[in-house]
Amino acid sequence: MKELTWEALVERAQQIVTTTLAELPVEIRVEAQGVPCLFEPYCLDDPEILGIYGHFSPGEVSEANGPIVLYLETIADYCLEEDEEFDTEVRLTFLHELGHHFGWDEGDLEERGLG
Repeated sequence: MKELTWEALVERAQQIVTTTLAELPVEIRVEAQGVPCLFEPYCLDDPEILGIYGHFSPGEVSEANGPIVLYLETIADYCLEEDEEFDTEVRLTFLHELGHHFGWDEGDLEERGLG
């Protein structure tokens, strides 16, 4: 993947999130559409994480409603280093963090193919 400007990364990521939401089963999609997804270049606290979900509570749907934050420059760097596709990694990271909204822990995410 060639290097993209910040604006191009955000535009591409927004397209991927929108498409991913549209592909979800309706019972998940309705709830998922209410969870904000924000984009930042990287996490100041841990510059290696790809995304985060605020207010994760195992086993229960979050009342705090996130947000999901995707760290796009970190994802892009990861993809270059690991020879992964940016679109695929944004989708997987978004789904992984969305799973936390539903209270799914790492094992639950793996079972659903979101880990």
